[in-house]
Amino acid sequence: MKRIYILLITMFFLSSCNDDFLTKDHPTATTDENFWNTEGEINTALNAIYEQVPTGQFQFKRNTRITFEGMTDNAVWYANFFGEVNTIALGNANSQMRGGDWYAVQPVWEENYIAIRRANRFLEHAGKALIEPNLKKRYFAEARALRAWLHLDLFLYYGEVPIVTAVVLPTETDLKKNSRQEIVDFIVAELDAASADLPTTYPINDVKRITKGACYTMKTVALLNNRQYTMAATAAKQVIDLNLYKLHPNYLNLFNYEGQVNEERIFIKQAGNNDSFYRSAPGYLGGNACLNPTGSLMNTYETRQGKTLAELGTDSTEIYRQNPNYKSNRDPRMDATIAYPGSTYYGKLDPWDDSPNNPNRLAAIYSSKTGYWLRKYVDLADKGKGGSLDYMIYRYGDLLLMYVEALVESGKWNDPDVIKYINQIRNRAKMPNADIAVYNSEAKIRELYQRERRVELAFEGSRLFDIRRWKIGEKVMNGIVEGAINPKTKKAVNVETRTFSQKDYLWPIPARETEGNPNMTQNPGY
Repeated sequence: MKRIYILLITMFFLSSCNDDFLTKDHPTATTDENFWNTEGEINTALNAIYEQVPTGQFQFKRNTRITFEGMTDNAVWYANFFGEVNTIALGNANSQMRGGDWYAVQPVWEENYIAIRRANRFLEHAGKALIEPNLKKRYFAEARALRAWLHLDLFLYYGEVPIVTAVVLPTETDLKKNSRQEIVDFIVAELDAASADLPTTYPINDVKRITKGACYTMKTVALLNNRQYTMAATAAKQVIDLNLYKLHPNYLNLFNYEGQVNEERIFIKQAGNNDSFYRSAPGYLGGNACLNPTGSLMNTYETRQGKTLAELGTDSTEIYRQNPNYKSNRDPRMDATIAYPGSTYYGKLDPWDDSPNNPNRLAAIYSSKTGYWLRKYVDLADKGKGGSLDYMIYRYGDLLLMYVEALVESGKWNDPDVIKYINQIRNRAKMPNADIAVYNSEAKIRELYQRERRVELAFEGSRLFDIRRWKIGEKVMNGIVEGAINPKTKKAVNVETRTFSQKDYLWPIPARETEGNPNMTQNPGY
């Protein structure tokens, strides 16, 4: 493969004083000849690659996937930082978006390629370390799997990107994109090779590390998002056949300290949600309430009888729109995910009291813009302090729904595993089995698994990629975003008006990449 150079990394080299590992052979300026000798040095280098694994809520210069739900129909994002989230949601993305701590498009590209460079340096130099051979083999497999995952992450956001497998030099300026198929083939091959040398589990103090099951899951994601459904189903079945993962019995506890250590998590970022309370809770409790759920998401949850609001009569639908959890008769996952007028998780929240003494009034500073607040991954134990909640990048419930999707889209909508695993997920949430008299065709099963993914995985970071894969952006990301029903007017709050066009299925390639390299083509529409 041709060695290539990423312009922004050079610019980062020239401006950064905090990541000397990228410009020197070691943070203390030790040369490559003197480094890469001990297990401690190898772990230091490997941990530097793990640093780019995404977090949940906002952190500086990080891929913050829960924050990015503000780019979807699940939420709106309002804060005096990370303004690109709202810019993209409104349909105003452009290639001139800036870099720095407060932005998304350029930093994700930049930081991922920096981490890829770290992985390449590791794979080129760590072989001389004097450590136990099998342990060295595992470390190499971790670096290789991380490099594959970093390419996968770039692929999900930007589409076609360059594959980089060697440490590049500032003089090498012939950067070109690889095709989608080349990228996915590379990712799958790398993950297959790495998984052979990785364990299925680690001790509790090493749970952040990539396992065999994580490799299979990443492979599933890559294949599914390239619409290679038969192969994706096979990869997902590899995870299931490990007989290692289980659905945690309590859905709510998956996202708080009580259930944080569980058999459902496949790949995590330790303490990746340490900012959740501060960014999500209402202002009067010390939060910012930056990410607010939409009425569209609220109206997606079924009743406890398994009926969608659309299946109810007009009068019943209106009752639930005005009182979302009327008689506690909605899917329990709604209450575990969202705080709404009448819920008690944060105490009494009344967005409709316009008194200036009400800190929770609609659209007040540090209050909700939709009338709903985020609850998932917010533990009241973190009130007034930084937390340490882990973030699950992939968990077994997600994997099972990917398996279902892969079966359906490969023409096997009536495979027994489809309804089996959908019902397992529903039953765990105390929801009834899906009605097979209703969900009795490919189109209806597709409707079912897409709804299940939305409510099961809301505010976990997958919705943006689901919208793109299913090509539903024109349907769900155009028009007025509504919030809760105002009891005074009996009308939904109109929060903002969004537009979506074909270009919005990808982020733009950062402008300084295309400006500095004539071989780098911009994504369509930008």
